[in-house]
Amino acid sequence: GGNNTFINLWIGWKNVAAWLILAYSAIGPGTVADIIQQQGQKEVSASEANIILSLEPVFTAIFGIVLLGEVTSVRENVGGGLIFLAALL
Repeated sequence: GGNNTFINLWIGWKNVAAWLILAYSAIGPGTVADIIQQQGQKEVSASEANIILSLEPVFTAIFGIVLLGEVTSVRENVGGGLIFLAALL
């Protein structure tokens, strides 16, 4: 019935190993990245940190193109340019 709708979306929801892997994937690398980011932010000025962190979508697009062969649309390129421009202002 209706109560099992979300449970039926993932057949491995009862698998403890799957939940442990999922938890590790979410918590482990995220925590490490956050700590490294905070250490890096201490080394630069607030404006430099803002520009670097605001460019995350641009870096993501570049890595998507280079590593995965993705193609960005004109709309996505304009959006990335606006983010970059806003960071510079």
